[in-house]
Amino acid sequence: MRETVRSRRLFSDYPGEDEDEDRRRFQADGFPSRTAETRRRAPRRRVLLSAIIVDLDVDGFVRCRLENVSDGGACLKLSERRFLPSTFWLVATTSGYAYKAKIAWRCDYRLGVTLGEPGDLSDPVNLTERRLRRIWRMAC
Repeated sequence: MRETVRSRRLFSDYPGEDEDEDRRRFQADGFPSRTAETRRRAPRRRVLLSAIIVDLDVDGFVRCRLENVSDGGACLKLSERRFLPSTFWLVATTSGYAYKAKIAWRCDYRLGVTLGEPGDLSDPVNLTERRLRRIWRMAC
């Protein structure tokens, strides 16, 4: 909430039809510039799916919600602030697909991740997928 209010205050002096366009045009101190590497390469699709974030180092999981996805990433929303490792497994609870995820950005309860190729937990082929399947079944 604090970040949203601060952003509105910084950019409210610049008239324009699109607030996002204003943010791109006028760079404020403390905000990283958007480069070709950080911009989304594919359009995002809005979804509202339940998922779990799994850290295999501690055999623990955190529930989250997928808000939108693109070809290479997703936006997640947590129910509360949590410390998360920079890489983890993201498991879609309804489909049973597991993705290796890496945090790209974070803002309060929301975070953006890049996703690897999916693994189907209904037919695990290695030890990692078998461990993920056990945790996924406990979470459902």
